[in-house]
Amino acid sequence: MKKSLTVIVFLTALLLSTNIIISQEYYFVSEITVRGNNKTDEKTIIRELPFELGSIVDAESLNNLIKQGEQNINNLSLFTSVSVSTELFCEHLGSKYHNIRVVIDVIERWYYWPRIGLRLEDRNFSSWIKNPDWENVTLETGFTINNVLGKNQTIKLLVTSGFNKGFMFDYSNLALGTTGKHYLGCNFTRLYSRVQNVSLVDNEPFYLKSDTSFLTSSYTALLTYTYRQKIRLSHNFKLKFAYVELDPAIFSHNPNYWGNREIKRRGYSIEYNFILDERDNVQYPLEGYFIRAGISGYVTNRMDTKYITAEGDYHYYKKIFNKGYMSARVQCGISKSSVEGYIFNRAIGYNNINLRGYELYVADGQHYFVFSPTVKYNILPKTYYTLNFLSFLPRFSKIHFALYAKLYTDIGYAWHKYPTADNGLSNKLLQSWGAGLDLASYYDITLTVDYSFNNIGKHGFFISLMAPIK
Repeated sequence: MKKSLTVIVFLTALLLSTNIIISQEYYFVSEITVRGNNKTDEKTIIRELPFELGSIVDAESLNNLIKQGEQNINNLSLFTSVSVSTELFCEHLGSKYHNIRVVIDVIERWYYWPRIGLRLEDRNFSSWIKNPDWENVTLETGFTINNVLGKNQTIKLLVTSGFNKGFMFDYSNLALGTTGKHYLGCNFTRLYSRVQNVSLVDNEPFYLKSDTSFLTSSYTALLTYTYRQKIRLSHNFKLKFAYVELDPAIFSHNPNYWGNREIKRRGYSIEYNFILDERDNVQYPLEGYFIRAGISGYVTNRMDTKYITAEGDYHYYKKIFNKGYMSARVQCGISKSSVEGYIFNRAIGYNNINLRGYELYVADGQHYFVFSPTVKYNILPKTYYTLNFLSFLPRFSKIHFALYAKLYTDIGYAWHKYPTADNGLSNKLLQSWGAGLDLASYYDITLTVDYSFNNIGKHGFFISLMAPIK
């Protein structure tokens, strides 16, 4: 009896699954059309789709794949607007198969940007505005050309004066071949500075200034290679050479600035990053996740200074109710150096490793951990507006923005092997909380205004422009 029942159940399940397979409809991608790409190469756009010309897609997966393709193209940061849709041909390929045309509509951004402006050389705007100092400002002149040859390459040339003097040339995202899997980039920088962060005072970076000489003189050469294994999965490698010459005044203030009293140093570094990006939008994500894990090493030409670090960065985004979203970010890192050097002990407050409410401070150390959960509410959904007075500039006349309110709390800890009275935030649990507004607009501009509190009794408004994390 049991054996017969088992056979009946198996045959029933087989029959149901067979009916599902037989009744499933499929779509044959017979044509892909791109509209609005006056400059951008069509292949640069089409290769962001999670399917190809000639692919067969089942009906249940089609909408999700179209949505993914739209997100991928939007995340190129080449367009102010992206829309991907399908059109069904009249003719059929049998009872289960249908011909479809995929239509991609884009509105291109402006790709040529002269650079004439000021750059604040503090860690952030809030830190600079607390103690405005025009010596901590760099004047930039030059240009940036995005989407070179329509292939999403970027050229930057900058000449700087003020806080920093020198020049920088950068060429990034140069595709090797036509597969879209291999990319090269290069950077050459020559800098001089009369102002240099040489130590901490009361948990804030102290900047030594000189009116008579340059405190630092340096040049760097950087080569990058990216292997894009999949559309959202990549491996990034960096090779860097740096020559730095310091003024002896730096060692008078901090003998342990970089571990010894050498005035000149030549160093070599190598870095690898694993990046998996499943976010719906790189500028202001609301759903998905992002993972970056990397390791880097540095050594001087005399092999007397060695430094290695491993870091991880994880983001998670989820919609929790209508217009309500949550996100969480975890950052961590460990490092080891053969010398006790101030520049090798930078943890919280550097390189986008921040606690909201601690924008004015840093916590040095060899290892760190930061946890940053946030809850958001969409006050104003993404809305498009046309500025009629800019109708003669179509790449600027159509704008969009969305407004979000948020509540957040941050927790961080920096472990320091060589603590001093001036870095009292090290080896101490740091906490902050607050509320704010985020205004996400076009050209990857996100303005954020926060009011934060922290567990050392400080609070206040903080304003910043957030750049997309890539």
